[in-house]
Amino acid sequence: MKPQMDYDITIAIMNYNRVEFLDRSIRSCLDQVTSLLNQKIEIIVIDDCSTDESLSFLKNYKGKIKLYKNKKNMGVGYCSNLAIKKAQGTFFIRVDSDDYLGRLATEIMSSILIENKQYSYVYCDHIRIDKNGFKEKKVKLDSQTIINNHGAGIMFRTNVVRKVGNYDKSLREGEDYDLISRINDANYNSFYLPIPLYRYYIHNN
Repeated sequence: MKPQMDYDITIAIMNYNRVEFLDRSIRSCLDQVTSLLNQKIEIIVIDDCSTDESLSFLKNYKGKIKLYKNKKNMGVGYCSNLAIKKAQGTFFIRVDSDDYLGRLATEIMSSILIENKQYSYVYCDHIRIDKNGFKEKKVKLDSQTIINNHGAGIMFRTNVVRKVGNYDKSLREGEDYDLISRINDANYNSFYLPIPLYRYYIHNN
């Protein structure tokens, strides 16, 4: 049985041993502007059996997030699959725990999906940041880039992800490529928004 859609948007944070970045990521989700559309947002955190202090830190957000803990490390495909199963939002966006959202991200992206029923997902440009959150460069996403490199920061219609079979829980990499390929192959349309609403960090680990 599918969960009832009690929220407008589900933001799902995937975490594995990223305690030093978690606060920044979660705060960006909690601080989303919702005044225009009066949206209800749920924030899900999937912890993939972290061995650092992530779980202790996440207790600070009790009552503000919904936390799901894997008993063993399962990989990002499994975690993303679980997030979709638990999601109660009409729209779904994934955020990696070392990345964060611009304050207007969910309101702008969801507005596009609300007003344009023909689109199944919307994706935007990114800003690559350093460890401290300072801008390094703007990354423009064309269709080939999104397929190959970027899965977080895309807002999907939750029901579309479910219709095409959800994320492949067996995949530890390439889960975004796999999902988006299946959505596109099913002839769903997407919308490219040339505004940098997502901040992402690349590091040695």
